[in-house]
Amino acid sequence: MTEWIQVTEKEFKIGENRISILDDSILFIEVIGEQTDDHARAIRQNFQHLFSLFPGKVKQLVDLNKSGKSSSAARELFKMLNDPKYTDKVAIMGMHPVARVLASFVIGTGKKKNVRIFSGREEALAWLKSETAE
Repeated sequence: MTEWIQVTEKEFKIGENRISILDDSILFIEVIGEQTDDHARAIRQNFQHLFSLFPGKVKQLVDLNKSGKSSSAARELFKMLNDPKYTDKVAIMGMHPVARVLASFVIGTGKKKNVRIFSGREEALAWLKSETAE
């Protein structure tokens, strides 16, 4: 069973994955290795508490550079966490083949203007901090 571990007030660990709060305004999610149903279950049980630490909708910076395969439950979880009722914007980093597949799943048909793919962290953060989703 994969556990949700609170490392510090603003940092959490789920398996090898790390989730942290940057500048009190951006949720940084580092996806590492294979994402299983257990990972999805642990995150699903804790995401509402995590999202409640933000005023309003969450901006997410998702690093997929070290990600592996994802179970269908994990892919559904990523899709849910990017729902506009919870999330303002999502900047995705990571362009190896597995990351591209996961990113394209999250983005869906390309109609979501609040999700973009970036090659670098600074560019992604600048977009997240900007006022518009364009």
